[in-house]
Amino acid sequence: MFVAGAVAALVAGVAAVERKGALQLMLSRPLVLGPLLGWALGDAQGGLVIGVPLELLFLGGVNLGGSLPDNETLLAGAMTTAAVLAGKATGTGVDPPLAALALLLLFPLALVGRRLERRTEDRNNALFELAFAKAAEEPDPFPINLRGLVLPFVATAAICFAVAFFSPILAVLRSSCSPRAVSALTGSWHAVWALAA
Repeated sequence: MFVAGAVAALVAGVAAVERKGALQLMLSRPLVLGPLLGWALGDAQGGLVIGVPLELLFLGGVNLGGSLPDNETLLAGAMTTAAVLAGKATGTGVDPPLAALALLLLFPLALVGRRLERRTEDRNNALFELAFAKAAEEPDPFPINLRGLVLPFVATAAICFAVAFFSPILAVLRSSCSPRAVSALTGSWHAVWALAA
């Protein structure tokens, strides 16, 4: 579990930095992050099952000016980590009931991620002021700029690492579902797809 958590932390942390801080190659989008993280954890198809509907759900979120959308990268990383590891533990893989449970339990992380992103932007503004104040004595702002990438990496990596240890609980919840609950969860996952499209 520790190794899987470390892998999830590394991949999701890099994606969080890539989301706004470096390169912006869209690796942080759920459509890419889900299968990539799923592959790193041993189930790329499970990551795709998570990534596609999340991409559709968050497609309209635009980061313009002071408007911050929910953090789809944090949610995609956490959901993929939890669902892939739980699917491997139950032997079902990432099936619709498991995906629906993961979304139900982990969706608040998208809102938490938005708050973390606001704090990151405030911290980066303070770092900009510091770099501007030190421009006369230290004209190279690169070291200060790198400090601005630490917070999104650490926050996302820590959350995804912790979620790896939550996955056995998700596996137990999925295994203990009655046939009626499995049917309801499957229907709700398909409803997510329908609403997202």
